[in-house]
Amino acid sequence: SLVPQGAHGEYFLDRYHCLQKIEHTLGQHNELAMRAIKAVRHHDQAELAIILDTYESQNLTEKQADDLMRLRKYLQRNWQYILSPQMRGFKDIHLIGSVESSHRTFTYRMKKQGKSWTEQGAKAMIGLIEARMNGELQASLNTILEQLTVLPRVAQTSLLQEMHIRTGEFLRKAPTKPLIGAVQGIIPINTATSRPIGQLFKVLTH
Repeated sequence: SLVPQGAHGEYFLDRYHCLQKIEHTLGQHNELAMRAIKAVRHHDQAELAIILDTYESQNLTEKQADDLMRLRKYLQRNWQYILSPQMRGFKDIHLIGSVESSHRTFTYRMKKQGKSWTEQGAKAMIGLIEARMNGELQASLNTILEQLTVLPRVAQTSLLQEMHIRTGEFLRKAPTKPLIGAVQGIIPINTATSRPIGQLFKVLTH
């Protein structure tokens, strides 16, 4: 329905998931798995059948036998779609783009490792990744930095107690803009350096 005027359509199975199913069923470091993957790449159905029969002849558990049966059905059902573009006569096509391949940039940074995101935090991270991929991150950072006001460097810690910063003046010179996922806060100048926030202020002013 998206391309009603198309004369012909071709369906390609994602080989990554196909080969991943073979590894999960036969074992990632199993020699039979490597041979099965090679047979799929060459679209050699006869060789693949021999390899799967060899694996089935081993002493399999009930779960392994069930997984093998599901793999056989999956390959049989999708065998015609495993053919690469070159095998179908498309000599100038090497890779098929997909929406999922575009998502990898985001999922590689945001998935797994026990990560969890709030909706606002996820949107903020996606915005950063998108800006970096589009070559716009540095320009955005420069724009933000230009709006910041540089505090005077203080030579002695004792002088910090005598400084009176008019917050209103700084806010008028460099108004802050709300950012998605960012938490606003302040760093007080009279905090003890033994506290974490005091150590942070010391680093920023020296």
